[in-house]
Amino acid sequence: QNMGDLDASVAETQKVLQAIISKPKLTEALLKKPPFRFLHDIVSEVKKQTGFPPLADADLDSNNCKDKESKIAYLTKVIGMVTEVTGPITVKPQKIVAGMEPENTNALLQGLAKASSSAGGAAPAPAPS
Repeated sequence: QNMGDLDASVAETQKVLQAIISKPKLTEALLKKPPFRFLHDIVSEVKKQTGFPPLADADLDSNNCKDKESKIAYLTKVIGMVTEVTGPITVKPQKIVAGMEPENTNALLQGLAKASSSAGGAAPAPAPS
């Protein structure tokens, strides 16, 4: 992917998430190479504002996500909760933790925004037949 795609993806992430949360500050630099703690803060803040994703309190405590395994386990949960609402998103927790494929991490954050606003904590409506 070229950098233009990442720029567009980052701008979209900022737009959709800023509609929901005012912190952490969604800077371009952070979104282009999102550190785990930043992602954790975003998810926790979205949960505080919307009730989504339905994570346990233990997951919302970043002190419980110190090593690589616990970070991957946490991200796997978040991805599962988001994709249950949005449908599949191409994103690998291992790559997120390694700081790779930031455009996919941004796709996940956009999915998080979409899921939290459409889910509103409730089950998704059945699709019209």
